[in-house]
Amino acid sequence: MRTMTAAAAAALLALPFLPLPSAAEEVRTPPMGWSSRSLGCSVSEESVRGAADALAPLAPLGYRYVVIDDCWLAGQRSDGALTPDPARFPGGIAALAADLHAKGLKLGVSLSAGTKACTGGGSGSYRSEAADAAQVQAWGVDYVKYDWCNIPTADFPGRNVQQIAQALYPPMRQALGRDIVFAMNNEDGSTVPWLWGKDAGATTWRTNVHNRPIADSYPTMVDIWEFNQLRAEYAGRGSWADPDLVQAGRGGMTEAEYRTQFTLWAMGAAPLILQADPASAPASVVANPKVIAVDQDPLGAHGTFVSTDGWYHVLSKPLENGDRAIALFNESDRAATISTRLGDGRHRVEELWSGAVASTTGELAAQVPAHGALLYRVGRSREQAPPLVAFEADPPKFLGDDKPSVLEPGVRGEIVTRVTNTGATARLREVEVTAEAPEGWRIEARTPSRTRDLAGGRTFTVRWAVTPPETPGTYELTFRQGNGTATAVVTVAKAPGPGRTYLSDLAWTSAKNHFGPVERDASNGERAAGDGRPITIEGVTYARGLGAHAPADIEFYVAGRCSAVEFRAGIDDEVGAAGSAGFEVWADGGRVASSGLLTGSMPARSVTASVEGARFIRLVATNGGDNATSDHVDFADATITCE
Repeated sequence: MRTMTAAAAAALLALPFLPLPSAAEEVRTPPMGWSSRSLGCSVSEESVRGAADALAPLAPLGYRYVVIDDCWLAGQRSDGALTPDPARFPGGIAALAADLHAKGLKLGVSLSAGTKACTGGGSGSYRSEAADAAQVQAWGVDYVKYDWCNIPTADFPGRNVQQIAQALYPPMRQALGRDIVFAMNNEDGSTVPWLWGKDAGATTWRTNVHNRPIADSYPTMVDIWEFNQLRAEYAGRGSWADPDLVQAGRGGMTEAEYRTQFTLWAMGAAPLILQADPASAPASVVANPKVIAVDQDPLGAHGTFVSTDGWYHVLSKPLENGDRAIALFNESDRAATISTRLGDGRHRVEELWSGAVASTTGELAAQVPAHGALLYRVGRSREQAPPLVAFEADPPKFLGDDKPSVLEPGVRGEIVTRVTNTGATARLREVEVTAEAPEGWRIEARTPSRTRDLAGGRTFTVRWAVTPPETPGTYELTFRQGNGTATAVVTVAKAPGPGRTYLSDLAWTSAKNHFGPVERDASNGERAAGDGRPITIEGVTYARGLGAHAPADIEFYVAGRCSAVEFRAGIDDEVGAAGSAGFEVWADGGRVASSGLLTGSMPARSVTASVEGARFIRLVATNGGDNATSDHVDFADATITCE
């Protein structure tokens, strides 16, 4: 488990302690804190107290709510009243709330609008709203997460799900009163809470369109953020869109991806509720006071798109003092320069993650790492800051190029760096670019790497001769200019040789699989590598091929030197007649072959695809439009023919 460094903890504790505000005061900004969701039904009074102790150093930044998410209730009520589970919470909720209050924290609990809690077997609050609200008030609870579970829809004949939700949620809000945070957790999209949550008095309302908690993965996080952006017009001060918990510290994403989530959540004025143990949440992500200030800005505005093309996004959020927060988000798998116009005049721009301050006459541009986001606070210039510099390494070669550059082992290639005086508020003097070579690499400047003068709006380009090592893999090449750093992510991969080659003999550049790893010359066993069986489709066994579990996506670098891909597509016999999937071949950005839908009761189907000129090819398996439980897919006898 990662722990906060002594320096980070000391810095947090040095912040001025804020007196504990009333709930009515605090909900003027999105709530912040920690949720016990990851603990599930292993939650206990001891674990909640431990999390509270770890959260306390973050309280000066606004992290105050300690939320028990299910499994805290006893299976039965006592004389009609809610009762905490005596094994998990022997000291009771009132004592726990009092102890948290003494530490400058607040307590939250989950309740359900239905007949039972979502998990743990406790009672729901259906038809007991007033009594349950009075009970949690008496205990000193400050926050109620009101779930949408075990709803007795039969009691509401003729009403749709939205109408039922609109009947069940307002009574609890009214009974709780305005001093308790009311987190409306009806994430089933059919209840469309964004249309009526504010009128129902919800402090926050969920924006998912299906009943599924956020997963600790970059693709899922981005999907949920996109849904959240579609609800921006309905959010505002006092009633915020909730895209779900902050994942930083759980281990499923990189630190850069966690910064991206935190940036996007801050731009959306979202609740900042940690899911990881607070001691594991990296302070470099969750404890940046300037980024938190964007989320907690009293204006309460939800940031909106300035521009987006599906990969590269610019968002803007007005702030109470007249400044703007601007986020540049690169959703793609390759670093890219993103730019936007700020309007006429001279502007002060501060990148809040790095702390770099610069000035510009109207353009904001920066190279944003793959899956990364930069967050700027922009205002009228009130100081003599240096001009904004856009520093790029290995910029994309064409619009939409979202793959890292690829070099073949031991073969010299070229990387370009560019320095642009974007701000144009002064000339840049003595501009020099240097390179840091990873072990096994050779990097030499082919053109001058230093210039004495760079006027506003001008660009200084350096071309580098780069020779990678013999070992395939993905590497980072670092370039420096002044206080700036630019990173080129380069894949070292060998394209197939001439003739016909089995794809199972080649190294793929990426492989995504629903359960377990993709297997070579075996079916997918769903768990550890090597647990598959011989590939068998309708009684025919194949010695060679790739076994996967749909949805799956397997990518190979082919360098534009190959002509055709062939395989036999089918559902492996190990799942019997179950399973359904579609098999596709993609060449760069386009689909070039499709098998149509295949099921477990069908024989193998031949698939042949022309891949002339493609740099990358992908074998893709879709899950057939239903669940993915038995979708064991085989690319039997898969081969590629190259020059």
